[in-house]
Amino acid sequence: MGPIPKGTFLTKGVGRHREKLTSFELALRSAGIAEFNLVRVKSIFPPNCKLLSQQEGLKYLTPGQIVFAVMS
Repeated sequence: MGPIPKGTFLTKGVGRHREKLTSFELALRSAGIAEFNLVRVKSIFPPNCKLLSQQEGLKYLTPGQIVFAVMS
């Protein structure tokens, strides 16, 4: 079985540009998660997982880290 998260946080970002990839990068920067390696997962909230604030959740992450994310 894979890793089961103990904490999660919600964030959002908006990016506008005529190039699709650039607008996506701007949205990640706006959301505060551009410096992580994101792996898309399905939207399942794990049991016993604590919902953290964005500021508290970012304290547990380091730039370049692989982070599992649900994106919509």
